[in-house]
Amino acid sequence: MSKLKFILLAAALIMPLSLMAEEIVIPPKSERTKEAVQQTEIQNLNQYFEYLPNAVHNNWTPYKANTNYEVTVQFRVKKNGEITEPVIVKSTNEKANASVLNAVKTGAPYKPLPAKFPGDSVNTQVELRYIKN
Repeated sequence: MSKLKFILLAAALIMPLSLMAEEIVIPPKSERTKEAVQQTEIQNLNQYFEYLPNAVHNNWTPYKANTNYEVTVQFRVKKNGEITEPVIVKSTNEKANASVLNAVKTGAPYKPLPAKFPGDSVNTQVELRYIKN
């Protein structure tokens, strides 16, 4: 294959990807306000426990490792969305613990617990997994 054909083929493969990337606009984390995140009200604990791991994950900058790892963090979410100090309860890579703790703390306060939830707080665990490509 000539060099020109290879370049054209590479350009044809790259161009559609760059066009797709331009169509999807996700504002940087600094532009996403906590007020905007708080707007969607959660109706029950099932919805809350779907929301919370995603919220933590969105704030996570993983520690880059040479192998896969998992870290489980435990904390209590108060009725107003504030949290208690997170604690690592399981880790397969101790160097990654700080990045997970930072993800939990950075996201706080989270959305408030459902209005119908009778308690003052709920204990939870979130597991984050790093899969090396």
